[in-house]
Amino acid sequence: MRRLVSLFALGLVTTSPALGIDEQSQAVIDRLKTGKMVHIADVGVLMMGAEKWCYAEDDGNCSWSDIYLEVTADGARYEISNAWNENINIASTDQGEFRNDRYICETDYDWVATVHATSRTDGSVISGRALDGLRQEIRAGITNGRDDCFDYIFRGSDAAAETVTLLQRQYAGGEYLPANDVEVTLHFNAEDAAALGWYW
Repeated sequence: MRRLVSLFALGLVTTSPALGIDEQSQAVIDRLKTGKMVHIADVGVLMMGAEKWCYAEDDGNCSWSDIYLEVTADGARYEISNAWNENINIASTDQGEFRNDRYICETDYDWVATVHATSRTDGSVISGRALDGLRQEIRAGITNGRDDCFDYIFRGSDAAAETVTLLQRQYAGGEYLPANDVEVTLHFNAEDAAALGWYW
């Protein structure tokens, strides 16, 4: 995490909208090697540099996506969005903890309380009892006792498309779960990121 700490000390990691690949992200990309693990300090720079992380992208849509709101030396806070079902999109705010200069790990943060939802057909906001019922449905499906962590392998970058591709790997209780490997595309172009949707 030392590189991330030094970037924060210099005030180079900001929350301002990215206009393509910023200088700090490009410096990280230039030293990454295809097929090699990305140190979490460098992941943190890419988190704040990219406009949106799109998981399992297919024809401009994501299985789910992250927008990183804040990154410190200790972890990250982010908005995660996905299609809940064929009728509803949801978004919530969650946070993860950095560990061992390698992982971002789940915490006991109550992200369900932050869930908001919209209709997939017309974009109208779901609120009141309907939203409360949805949150209860989501909470009922959560499995307790998991301590999931994630690390990242560099797959490559596309300067023209202003994207970076990583492989996210998941660990539960320290055990690697290869069946949960997922490719994630980091979009640095704000217009392209805004155009992404979610598939069900």
